[in-house]
Amino acid sequence: MLYSLRSFRCLPGLLIACYSFSLSALAQKQLTFDLPKSKYGLPVVNDVAIYKKIVEADPDNELVDMREILPDARFDVTYADTTNFLKRKLYPTADVFMRKPAALAIRQASENLKKRGFGLLLFDGYRPYAITVLFYEEHGDTTFVADPRKGSKHNRGMAIDLSLFDRKTGKRLSMPSDYDESTPRAYHNYTQSDSASLAHRTILKAEMERVGFSIFPWEWWHYDFRGWESYFTYDLPHQTIREANKALRRTSRQ
Repeated sequence: MLYSLRSFRCLPGLLIACYSFSLSALAQKQLTFDLPKSKYGLPVVNDVAIYKKIVEADPDNELVDMREILPDARFDVTYADTTNFLKRKLYPTADVFMRKPAALAIRQASENLKKRGFGLLLFDGYRPYAITVLFYEEHGDTTFVADPRKGSKHNRGMAIDLSLFDRKTGKRLSMPSDYDESTPRAYHNYTQSDSASLAHRTILKAEMERVGFSIFPWEWWHYDFRGWESYFTYDLPHQTIREANKALRRTSRQ
């Protein structure tokens, strides 16, 4: 299917990005390209050339490396090893990327938490759409995995999985359940945990909501950034995105 960035503005309900351009040369540039649909009927960006075009059109579409944004954060990307719920390696590298506005908001949350002696522990951010399809086809229950007909906020780079650690000791703080645990203990309304774990969950929730994120009721670790509905669904490997970002920076310096 052919899509134009300029034509999206007047088409409500589409699960693809809507952009408002100023009356600049960029605003009047018609960007038209093929946006293929997945087998579940969802338009996805799975071509690095298209990714580069939409980032050039609006830098907020860039998926940025959280290790660059948060050099003092900790990372435990279980999907890059065998400790995840599928018990096999799903990512070739332990990367966490986020769309730029969400990444900057997370950095602000980190700064707020730092004043209280806490740091952020990141599990996952942007997730290629192909992984969401895999989760659905192997797990099936859309309470805990996204419906591939709609795509995940993770696929848009607008969802983050994270927790807290103590900056003084370096230790991970307790939470009511393990990460990616599919039980009621993971729910935000679960109250039968110890007081310290409940307090840590509350601290994380307050700071994430303060910078524009909202909870996912069934996973204390999962937060969605405001405006996720209007962004593209991506299906590109992390390493491909890293290389594309380097190329875009080289071009911008020329």
